[in-house]
Amino acid sequence: MTVFANCGFPRCLLTLVLLQLPQLDSVPFDVIGPPEPVLAVVGEDAELPCRLSPNVSAESLEVRWFRGKVSPAVLVHRDGREQEAEQMPEYRGRATLVQDGIAEGHVALRIRSVRVSDDGEYTCFFREDGSSEEALVRLKVAALGSDPHITMQVQENGEIQLECTSVGWYPEPQVQWRTSRGEKFPSTAESRNPDGEGLFTVAASVIIRDTSVKNVSCYIQNPLLGQEKEVEIPIPASSLPRLTPWIAAVAVILMVLGLLTIGSIFLTWRLYKERSRDKNEFSAKEKLLEELKWKKATLHAVDVTLDPDTAHPHLFIYEDSKSFQLEDSHQKLPEKPERFDSWPCVLGREAFTSGGHYWEVEVGDRTDWAIGVCRENVMRKGFDPMTPENGFWAVELYGNGYWALTPLRTPLPLAGPPRRVGIFLDYESGNISFHSMNDGSHIYTFSSVSFSGPLRPFFCLWSCGKKPLTICPVADGPEGVTVIANAPDISKEILLSPMGEDSASGDAESLHSKLIPTQPSQGAS
Repeated sequence: MTVFANCGFPRCLLTLVLLQLPQLDSVPFDVIGPPEPVLAVVGEDAELPCRLSPNVSAESLEVRWFRGKVSPAVLVHRDGREQEAEQMPEYRGRATLVQDGIAEGHVALRIRSVRVSDDGEYTCFFREDGSSEEALVRLKVAALGSDPHITMQVQENGEIQLECTSVGWYPEPQVQWRTSRGEKFPSTAESRNPDGEGLFTVAASVIIRDTSVKNVSCYIQNPLLGQEKEVEIPIPASSLPRLTPWIAAVAVILMVLGLLTIGSIFLTWRLYKERSRDKNEFSAKEKLLEELKWKKATLHAVDVTLDPDTAHPHLFIYEDSKSFQLEDSHQKLPEKPERFDSWPCVLGREAFTSGGHYWEVEVGDRTDWAIGVCRENVMRKGFDPMTPENGFWAVELYGNGYWALTPLRTPLPLAGPPRRVGIFLDYESGNISFHSMNDGSHIYTFSSVSFSGPLRPFFCLWSCGKKPLTICPVADGPEGVTVIANAPDISKEILLSPMGEDSASGDAESLHSKLIPTQPSQGAS
């Protein structure tokens, strides 16, 4: 009380208010989503709400809705408008931000014409300066299918087979057969198959042997909506098996068709075997040439190390500067303009402005990684998409799929998961190629790129793991190509030389292919 002994009441009141202002500005906020999942019907619109607590204005905050990965996102609202460039292609024109209550911290994601693929978890993310909070919102999608349709078939033994079909259900519906007296009995066979949009077509069969049954109903229920559809069919009186004269004729026709089919299959198999033999001979030549081309790339091997000044604070760099892993804990590192602050990435120390350069990365059985090359001046603050337009040329493993980071992400159908990936940069020709070192098979190539300025190796981890991502040490020299017994004669002589460079005559002998002996005139022994 002695501090305010000499001040008047208005002056003391003003001082108290000014002292409280910093505390008001620094009040943290929480993001709160709905306690229960949001239910939406296919074809209709859905709104996923979330709000700030306390109810402060969110007009100046970055609002981001995403699934799984922060970017590309379902929707990004920043600087008073939606950022379409950061939006996933499947949500462009469908996802908008409802901001009627944004001044009170209330927003909602509106998805038009809901699809089955929209089912799942969404993250509502608010960001202001260095602070951010998020909340999960669960969207459950449902669809009520068509009216069931029953077909009837009378068997030769007098039994009656019924099949009930319906389309357009989600999630998988439940099927129940009932009599007019309310008795239930299970299906003898059921199938539920999704179509191209993920909606299920259901088919259920049952055999009626009880001659006292007069009517049978097929009930199909959506467990999520709690709604069902029903159709009823009368059962005719049972009759004795009937033999028809045309059955024998049908059997003969089917036998003849079967013999013709077997004959055509045999001829097709013979033709296939002959063509496969020719194709295998051509493939052997092509494989050897591809192997020689890849061995040529390894002549440009460089020693790549990690630059810790560029590493995200959640990335821990090993002492050898060749291995790193993503951790939940946040390191206290000095803030630098070259450090990534949003993407969990790190660059190599080496910068390339010309020539060919090759290195290998041991990915092992790790999941959720991205590796490649990027321009030295790429944006390292925020969530710019990793595309060639933004200076990134990379491939990634995310979830169970391999992708090339093109603007729309190109899926990569690989024969098996690569444990080690080789990367070759040919600056002059504008090519960046990726190969699986399991067998040297090709993964993807960014071709005919017009490079300008320095390029640096690029590495990223999307999830934590027990094993690090490791840059492989440079080998002592190119390995010899294994000689294949009885391989077709591709050429008399193949010389290996660095790409884009002419080898001197004195070096040609040391780089000569080990596949085929040199001519005696060259002095081979």
